[in-house]
Amino acid sequence: MKKALWTLVLVTLILALVACEGGTSGSVVGSSESCSQRGDSGNCQGRYRTLRGSYGADIEHEGMSSFDTVKVQVEVTVESGNVNVSIETPDGEHSSVTAAPGAPGTLVGLAAGEMDGFEVRFEAVDGEASGVSYTVVYELQ
Repeated sequence: MKKALWTLVLVTLILALVACEGGTSGSVVGSSESCSQRGDSGNCQGRYRTLRGSYGADIEHEGMSSFDTVKVQVEVTVESGNVNVSIETPDGEHSSVTAAPGAPGTLVGLAAGEMDGFEVRFEAVDGEASGVSYTVVYELQ
């Protein structure tokens, strides 16, 4: 009986970990990020030398919960390739914008808070993009 119970607990934990895993199905090379927060607001600036596929950037903010709504502005520039940038809205939809060389993208919207932060997703539309720079400014609502 004990072995069956431990097996059930182990399987449940594994399923929970898989369910909580971000949907990142890509990678970045040469990344850097600098973030700061003050009270209920903050900002992050980052860069990916190369972005392949879809990559989720976790914007961390102490004390944020899954019940919070976050006002977000994301500005993105790219040197080559096109990049789709998105956030998950509080109602489970996605808000997005596409940035291209010479045509920066600006996404303004409400994001769903998560435990200690929220996610901004970057996707190289044609599989790969380079010189991706971003600024994220946010405030809890």
